Amino acid sequence: MPSASELNDDLTRRFVRWLRVQEYTADTNRHYLSSIVSLCRFLNDVPATEVTHLDVRDFLASVAQSGVKRATIWRAMSALRCFFDFLNMGGLIAWSPPRFVRLPPLKRRVPRVLTESQMHLLSSGARDLHERTMIEVLYGTGARAGEVRSMRVEDVDIAARRIRVLGKCGYRYVLFPRAISSLLRRYIGRRRSGYLFVCRSFPRKLHLIHHPDGSWRSYFYKYNPATQRSDRFYWYASRKERLTYKQALSRLKRRIPGPTPEMLIGRKPLGITTVRYVVMRVGLKVGIHVNPQLIRHTFATHLLDHGADIRMIQKMLGHISVGTTQTYTHVSMKQVQKVLDKCHPRNL
Repeated sequence: MPSASELNDDLTRRFVRWLRVQEYTADTNRHYLSSIVSLCRFLNDVPATEVTHLDVRDFLASVAQSGVKRATIWRAMSALRCFFDFLNMGGLIAWSPPRFVRLPPLKRRVPRVLTESQMHLLSSGARDLHERTMIEVLYGTGARAGEVRSMRVEDVDIAARRIRVLGKCGYRYVLFPRAISSLLRRYIGRRRSGYLFVCRSFPRKLHLIHHPDGSWRSYFYKYNPATQRSDRFYWYASRKERLTYKQALSRLKRRIPGPTPEMLIGRKPLGITTVRYVVMRVGLKVGIHVNPQLIRHTFATHLLDHGADIRMIQKMLGHISVGTTQTYTHVSMKQVQKVLDKCHPRNL
């Protein structure tokens, strides 16, 4: 009979496979797995099938004592509910303990947004086509950072001005304005497949080896269109040249070929934090503290300022509940001002 830790590990692996079958996003899978692993570590020798609501409450209390935000505690609660619902559906438990634990409600904060002039300034601060296209797509579609990094070239329909993305609740379409069409055409170029946003360079870690006799050795990769693979080439600098590390590295970099159009570009998505890093770097350049989520808030608020219906904004943002979208009605003071100027008797 397996021990409690072995049983918990096996149930965790089965849960992760189930999440993939249910097409949860990679970020959700990662957060849920982290919470369940922390729970199993907290339980120690207690099997997950024997957990009560008191154990769940103690675990959440330990999470709260670590000083995390309330939203993080709620995210851990969501992971626990999903995990124990999975066990309940499998017939391993008769009830779901996290469903009997109550947490204080989350306080909805009014999100900070950028003005239209700040958005123009942010777009103008991009140093190349890669950065500008990413910022314009974020602002033009209202997509999440995870959705932007998972966009694929074959899912971009420039004629219909829409992009198929993988959101929190499966695939959906995001629309973009006409102004972005030309940027996307230029950025995509001749590509027909692969991820939309790719690294502009193809870095590999350089292993520069210095031998005791004073010589330098290393290797680099060169793309071969015939095999569609990168072949390794060796590089050597003799001791007679008496190169320093900086000189040897500079000479090695000059020998490394740059990316060519034939290379298989876009096989891997950008890193998890790359989109956020690009946006924050451009913002620091122009003196604006910004991140992808802030641009998403700005997208919704500006639509509301210009008269868009809240239901349409809900559809564009991919919100399940209109209550989530109604947060932006507290931000859009322009609409409130218009109603006041139009309807107040002092203005008639």
